[in-house]
Amino acid sequence: MLFNSGEFFFFFIAVYLLYLILPHRGQNILLLLGSYFFYGYWDWRFLGLIFISTIVDYSAGLSIQSARDTGKDRIAKRWLILSIIVNLGILGFFKYFNYFADSFVSVVSLFGWQPSYITLKIILPVGISFYTFQTMSYTIDVYRGIMKPTRHFFDFALFVSFFPQLMAGPIERARRLLPQIQKKRNITYNHLSEGGWLLFWGLFKKVFIADSLAPYSLWGVTFQQSPTGVDIYIASFAFIIQFYCDFSGYSDMARGLASLMGFKLSLNFNLPYFATNPAQLWQKWHITLSNWFRDYCYGPLRQVFKGRFSREYALVITMALVGLWHGASWRFVCWGFSWGVMMFIYRVIQPYLNRLIKKYHRFNFLFAFFGIIFIVNVWILLGQFFVALDFSHAIGAIKIILTNWSYSENSLKDLIAVLYFTWPLILIQLSQYFSKNLDVVRTWPIPVRFALYIVLFFLLTTSGAEGGAEFIYFQF
Repeated sequence: MLFNSGEFFFFFIAVYLLYLILPHRGQNILLLLGSYFFYGYWDWRFLGLIFISTIVDYSAGLSIQSARDTGKDRIAKRWLILSIIVNLGILGFFKYFNYFADSFVSVVSLFGWQPSYITLKIILPVGISFYTFQTMSYTIDVYRGIMKPTRHFFDFALFVSFFPQLMAGPIERARRLLPQIQKKRNITYNHLSEGGWLLFWGLFKKVFIADSLAPYSLWGVTFQQSPTGVDIYIASFAFIIQFYCDFSGYSDMARGLASLMGFKLSLNFNLPYFATNPAQLWQKWHITLSNWFRDYCYGPLRQVFKGRFSREYALVITMALVGLWHGASWRFVCWGFSWGVMMFIYRVIQPYLNRLIKKYHRFNFLFAFFGIIFIVNVWILLGQFFVALDFSHAIGAIKIILTNWSYSENSLKDLIAVLYFTWPLILIQLSQYFSKNLDVVRTWPIPVRFALYIVLFFLLTTSGAEGGAEFIYFQF
């Protein structure tokens, strides 16, 4: 069931009307049942996986706390390990079994051994990378003493399966979302105003921008018409905008739906294409995932490495794992690893850049401008690993961009089409950037806002893509 589908519209209206008239505990039970129906509508068989994660981590949290209270740290650690094994085991089997099997066969074949193995036709459960990370963070935080476990099973089950962010995040921490579940929620005008705008803007980004750009991004990066360097560059620019609007559109709609019900979900994107360096980009892109890897992967890895570049080595490995999280392919590992190397290099030269910027502070706007251009172009180049059919295909696309800077008869037409579907995003995000306020639209005078809503609604209904395409991150 997609946010941009008629089925979801009627589902949410029915749930929301009941939600408004029920007391607090009734609301939670309704949301839990609605969340299970929402996920089961996709494939009811995978409800068992969510339930296993819920049971294991709920029990692990209580057992860890009980063991800690009686001074049995070794028992607490065993429960933590059990939680991690179960969650990573589920994720690893469904997402990475064939990937690791193929990689193992490829490696041992180099030594003349040709083992036989079974490749399973495994269906990837939607959202599995999100809710397994969400539940793991709960038990790790309980083990670290950051939070106390909840004893209310249904509250915890709702935390795991909360339907607005179940499929593709944001990846919420229990210490942020559970208190909102446990206490009575009062829906204010601000909740309705913010939720309505986020829901509409997210839908617009998905249907009018992302889905409409798909034809212009896919043909170029799959070499269907032997494109030139300019063709691939335009297609790749269309892809990074499509990719951003598809994912951030989902996050906006998730935050909007939650706001309508009195919840506050985490911000997941903060103008990432206005980042001026690689480190800043990953503080603005998929923020909840970046923070998850920072807290639960990068931090422990820093304790492993010693010496001058210990932070940088930990960072490169963490970013490679971020790439692997996105997909079971060496392309994704290379994509993440490349960003890690970029951040390594930036950290090494950062002191020199800071001195240069401080010395010529009058030109800070130019430094920021060229930094933004640089990061966008790095995204375009490294994005080839993300979207290509295979590793060699990605290298070939990068080579064409760098060495064959010619254009075809369709280049200008495609560029105009891409800009047509992109200009509302550029206009609004420039306003957000210069005002330093992501909620700037709701501060505009009512006539200006009303005019904007009419224009966006007109574009959405007359030029928006049809068909209710899936969200890209469902495959992760």
